Amino acid sequence: MPAAMGLQTNFIPKGKQKTEYIEQANQMRNILNKQRSTVLEGSFGNEKNHYLLQKSRARTQDTDICWIFFGMMTANISIIAQRMQNADAYARAA
Repeated sequence: MPAAMGLQTNFIPKGKQKTEYIEQANQMRNILNKQRSTVLEGSFGNEKNHYLLQKSRARTQDTDICWIFFGMMTANISIIAQRMQNADAYARAA
């Protein structure tokens, strides 16, 4: 898909590439990967603080995994609910 549609990828193109292109593509790929990992780590940090995941209270590994799973589900549900509430408010204002 063309980049004009707002989609970007980090895939390495097939075939032989120019040296300048390879260096520039590697730099861009590294910047994008670092930014994505920073956003992901920040998301986990927020969820740990807001959904009681900073210290697991589980006694077995299975219940620990369940605790984390339900904490992440709660975080996702609250984000979806907030988006739905914002959409309703926007629709009423229009």
